[in-house]
Amino acid sequence: MTTPPTQLGSTNRGRVNHRGGSDRRILIVDADHRVRDSFAGLIALAGGVNVVATTGQPAEALSAVRRNRADVVVLDPRLPELEEGLALIGAIHRVRPEVRILVLGWSDDHEPMAMAAGADGFICKSADPVTLVEAVLAVARHPGATDEPAGWTEIAGS
Repeated sequence: MTTPPTQLGSTNRGRVNHRGGSDRRILIVDADHRVRDSFAGLIALAGGVNVVATTGQPAEALSAVRRNRADVVVLDPRLPELEEGLALIGAIHRVRPEVRILVLGWSDDHEPMAMAAGADGFICKSADPVTLVEAVLAVARHPGATDEPAGWTEIAGS
């Protein structure tokens, strides 16, 4: 049984960006609903971002990218229905090439594969909460950000 992505609006998640710009729209894709919900709550505490949807299914993720016009996808590299969850990176970029993707994995072993697949960054789920949020914000800001938190990687020259 497949459940639709959870829709999260700015009325119950996220904060106003006081720097005058629009909030970055975040989609969280993780197989574990507890991780999705916890990470959505954590990200919602940061200014300048708005978690617009969460899902655990690849097809729903692609639909949510289109429907919610996500700026950043936080992606679990191990998803059901895919041999390799990282295959979703290419599919997302075919739908919306400008979307930035931060892979959120349990093991550093996923980092080289994530970066080779086209991710804009990688961070371990075991990172402390502040570092997790900083990684999302760094990816959301723009390619080639120079103040990335320790524990995450960005493709050089992106």
